[in-house]
Formats: sequence, C-alpha cells, structure tokens
Amino acid sequence: MSDAIRVVRINDLEPSWTVLRAREPGFMRSLVTWMGGPEGYINTNPGVAIESRSCAVGLMDMGPGQRQPGVHTHSMVEIYIILDGMVESFDGVGHSHTAGPLDCLYIPKGVPHGVRTIGNKPVKLLWVNDAIEKWGVSLYQEGPGPHEAENGQTVALIPFIDLEPNWSADRAKEAGFLRWCVTWVGSADHATGPNFNCANSACNERVGISLIVVLPANRLPQTESTTGNHLFVVASGRAVLFDGEKHVQIHQHDAVFCPSGAQLDLRALDGAPLYILAIQTA
Repeated sequence: MSDAIRVVRINDLEPSWTVLRAREPGFMRSLVTWMGGPEGYINTNPGVAIESRSCAVGLMDMGPGQRQPGVHTHSMVEIYIILDGMVESFDGVGHSHTAGPLDCLYIPKGVPHGVRTIGNKPVKLLWVNDAIEKWGVSLYQEGPGPHEAENGQTVALIPFIDLEPNWSADRAKEAGFLRWCVTWVGSADHATGPNFNCANSACNERVGISLIVVLPANRLPQTESTTGNHLFVVASGRAVLFDGEKHVQIHQHDAVFCPSGAQLDLRALDGAPLYILAIQTA
C-alpha cells in the first residue's frame, strides 16, 4: 500500500466505553475513531486511527433503549450522520428531531445536544468534529434545564430525502464511472470540495461531508485532489482498492485515508451500489 493512502479497518478498532456513563444500562454506547487528534485529544484508537490536527471522525454504536446522558456541548461543530437505526435528537431547550438512515444532525459549537434510540433496532451513528478537542473539554449537563446555548443556535436536521442526487462530478455520467453525489455539509467557496446541495446543506468552512454512490461495476476516476485531505468511509457495499501492485478489498465501515495530491483507484464490488461517505478538510 502507498505510504500516502492508508486503510483503517473497522475490525482493527477496539470499541471504547469510556465516555460518561457509557457502561450504565440506559446509557450504554461505544465509540471507535477512524481519524482523531494526537495524544491528549479525542481519539479512542491512538496508533491505529489516522492522526489529524484538523478534524476527528468516528462511529458510535448504541443499542435499543439507550441514550446519551443529559445534554453535552463541544468547543467545535459536531455533525452526526445516521447509518443505521432511528434516533431522537434533543437539546437543552425542548427542541427535538427524528432522524433515520442517511439523515444529518448539524450541531453548532456550544449548542447543548444529545440523542436517544427509537424503536428496537441498534443505532450506528457516524460523528464528525470540524476541529480536534482535548479530552475533558466537552461539558455534560443533566437535570431538567433549560440548558441554553450562548449564541442562541440550535441543532439542525438535514433530511436525506431533501437532497437532490447530483450527476455533475467529473465523468459521473460516463460508463465505468457512473455515480451520483449529495452534500450534507459544504463551504460557500467550495474550499471543502464541491457542494452539490447548496440550498439544503449546512455551511462549514473547515469540513465538507458528502455521500458518493458508485453504481455496480463502476469506479471513482483517479482525480487528484488539491483542496484537502479525504477520509472515505464505506457505509454499505464492498470495494476494491488498487495501489499499483495489488488489489485490496474494502468492506463496510472500513475507511480509506487519501491525502491531498494522492490519486485513489477505488471500484465497487458485487452487484450492489457502493455507498461512500466522503469527509474532506479544507
């Protein structure tokens, strides 16, 4: 494998149960990190996860009947993409949203927030922080509240159903490269990559988050990115990565790190579309 491109396999990430009350029934949840900060910063899998000084990306598993305790706040923007299951989002002042697979919850800096599972299906939730945060900085608040944000902002829901699939990416309509994209989070000046859903997406100048759906037997074109680093997380399906010498299979919830300037050769396997979450830093 190229020194530039790295694969972080979900099976190599040991789940962590160290966040507040995570081992207590009613609040049980585990975390893994594909990309996290250096020592002293949020990273549940140091030595295995990609080390970053610009953002953190991980997965939370939470079973039926569980929730995050109270509400908590961060010193940076946090973004949730629901991969499996249903959640109810809540904040400190009585607002709530219901979110299901491929819906996005956008949480501005300093906004109290939390989620609980709905129904009898476990929740898998991808989380993205648009900066790295030291352990212990996030503030948990329990009790009836209200727990208001200093800036008056609240949690925003970006439903997947509101995002129009876009086929305008390079060679996206060409046989062999057929794919469509949607964007939950992007920047106004496209510093974090193309924003395919400007009207409905959240604006963030530090990180962009898109879904790329590669049709069966098709691949991503080997386009060199000069606008930032990418972390590609397989939401569903299987892929094969070619590094110039051998083919490497990429499975569900594995991640591929592709730094700025590198070229990625990734092809969908099997007869189902390949769903890839693309997280790009400015």
